[in-house]
Amino acid sequence: MKKMTLEEKIDMLGGTGFASKPNPRLGIPELKMTDGPVGVRWEKSTALPASIAMAATWDPSLVSNLGRALARETKGHGRNVILGPCVNIHREPQGGRNFESFGEDPYLAGRMAVAYIRGVQNEGVIATVKHFACNNQEFERGTISAEVDARTLNEIYFPAFRAAVQEAGVWAIMSAYNKINGLWCSENPTLLTHVLKDRGGWQEGGW
Repeated sequence: MKKMTLEEKIDMLGGTGFASKPNPRLGIPELKMTDGPVGVRWEKSTALPASIAMAATWDPSLVSNLGRALARETKGHGRNVILGPCVNIHREPQGGRNFESFGEDPYLAGRMAVAYIRGVQNEGVIATVKHFACNNQEFERGTISAEVDARTLNEIYFPAFRAAVQEAGVWAIMSAYNKINGLWCSENPTLLTHVLKDRGGWQEGGW
């Protein structure tokens, strides 16, 4: 980062669809992403079990093996980043993406996330835990504000993300589309600085 010009830093904020922009001067390659988390969202890919079904096994070793298989297929499609796992907690039965995450229990979601991430990253593919945080619904997700008190955030919504960072050493995190208590998650200093970095131990540039 210190070697980048301001223009280069700004350029890194954008992308070319499902890839980041490379920086040839500094030898930074593009990151080629694909959507997940229940299979590589690409032509001719394997459909893995829904994440809620993975969690229903209560078997981290099985989920880790699924992560390895997912990573291999990601590489097979010429990608090196998978946008998964999703660890949003099921608080709303009609949640449009409930199938993509691991259920309503923060502890179980954390165990599954750690297993999934380790499986993916042991194959050299970047896992991306998402969506930080409180992405409970698809309807109006780009405008809605989730009003959540501090205790609920800390005891229900944050534990799976904390496990992903502190135990699995996840290499990427995706912010949620929504707001929390009136502030967009992607520019929320409480979430991104205090919770994720200062308390959670997240560091840019690896572990």
